[in-house]
Amino acid sequence: MNDSKITVLDPRGQPTGKFGRRGEPGSEMMSIFDPKTQPVIDINDLPRQMAERLDTLEGKTIYLVDTGFAGSNDFLQEVQEWFAKNIPVVKTVLHVKAGNTFADDPETWMLLKKEADGVVFGVGG
Repeated sequence: MNDSKITVLDPRGQPTGKFGRRGEPGSEMMSIFDPKTQPVIDINDLPRQMAERLDTLEGKTIYLVDTGFAGSNDFLQEVQEWFAKNIPVVKTVLHVKAGNTFADDPETWMLLKKEADGVVFGVGG
């Protein structure tokens, strides 16, 4: 019977936001890297700016995108109900992004570019 133990760290719990580091073979602790759930690039290296504000919401289609965080679907359903009650001229579409929270979803990005006038990403509720 092999009594050796391997300590596995959950890379999602690392506060640095940089994942995938591995210890050398035989090192006391190792972290496991799952590329499907981890960022590929450092977003601090990308230029960012807010999207331009729409002149009006009247007649616009706003996609409410559930990214998979706990509670985001319930929150976005409430947002959709709010729009229906308070600004009924706005068409809202509740869309659930494929995969997990960190997974890329090229089909959704293409859909949003084609169909949406605006987007609200729900990350929790």
